Amino acid sequence: MLLPTLVLVLGVVGYPWVSSGWLSLNHYDPTLGTSFGLTGFRTLNGLTSDTVQAVVAGDLDFTTTGNVATLAALRGMPIRNVMISSIATDQTLLVRPEIRRVEDLKGKMLGVAGIRSISDVSIRLLLTKYGLVPDVDVTIVTLGGSGVRLTALQGGKVDGTLLSAPQNKAAVKMGFRELIFMKDLRGVPSGSLSTSVRKIQTDSDSIVRAIRVTLRALRFIKGNKEETLKLMSKELGIKDREISHMVYDDGIKLYSDTGIPSDASVMEEIGIAKEILGISRDVSTSEVVDWSFARIALRGLK
Repeated sequence: MLLPTLVLVLGVVGYPWVSSGWLSLNHYDPTLGTSFGLTGFRTLNGLTSDTVQAVVAGDLDFTTTGNVATLAALRGMPIRNVMISSIATDQTLLVRPEIRRVEDLKGKMLGVAGIRSISDVSIRLLLTKYGLVPDVDVTIVTLGGSGVRLTALQGGKVDGTLLSAPQNKAAVKMGFRELIFMKDLRGVPSGSLSTSVRKIQTDSDSIVRAIRVTLRALRFIKGNKEETLKLMSKELGIKDREISHMVYDDGIKLYSDTGIPSDASVMEEIGIAKEILGISRDVSTSEVVDWSFARIALRGLK
C-alpha cells in the first residue's frame, strides 16, 4: 500500500492499518463525516485479503487495499476501484550508502516481499530498464513485509529493498540512500478506495458521499501540515519529527485533487497486475475501475 496515505475516511472505510496506510480520523472531527450523512458504516481492522473478502461478502462497505483489489478484480472477484488518493506510489529503492547508481547493484542482493509480489515485479522492471538481468546480475530474495525487509537491510543481509513510508524515511535517517523513486519509473496510482459490484449497483449515493468526504480530507491534509503531523504521531505512532516531516512533504506531492487517475496509469497498473497473475488476455479498465462516482462527487464538492 502504499505511504501512510493519511485520509480522513472518518470511520467509513475498512482498512488494515499497516498494509494500506489509510488513517481514520473520526475521533478528530466527526462532523466531517456526519455532514455528508456518513453514519452507520462498518469498519474492520485486518489483513488486506480479509478486507477484500469482507467487501465482496457484503460485510464491509469499502476497503483501501488498492492494488490488492485490482488483483482480486482480475481474478474475477466482484470488486472495483472507485477512486484513488495518490497519483503514484511512494515506494523508493533503499540501498547501502556506497551504492550510488543502479549499475552499482551488479553482484548485489535485493530483498522483495514475495515471488511475483508488487515489489518483486517493480524491482525486475527497474533492473531491466537499467540493463541489468534479474537473478543473473542481481540476486533477488524473498523476505516478507516491509518491516522485515528494513531489518534485513539494517542487518546487512541484503544490499537494498523497496520500501514505502514511513519505513523508507526511517531507512534514510539510518544512513541508507534513496536510489530510485518508483514514481519516476512508473505512474501507477496508489491508495484506491474500492467497493463491491453489488454496492455499485444498489447504493450509489453512499459511494458518492464516501468519495466526497475523502476528497475533502485530502484537501484538509494538504492545507494543514501541523495538524496532520500531530495525527501521524497519535494515530500511526510516527513520533520522530524528522521522519514525519519527510513522509508528509513527499506524500502531499502525490495526492490526487480529483480521485481519478489517467487512463494510461490505470492500464499500466493492469499490466503489472497481469504480470503478477500470469494473465495474457486483454483486460478492459471496466473490469477493474469505475470512476463515475468520483466524477459525481467532484461536482458536489465545496
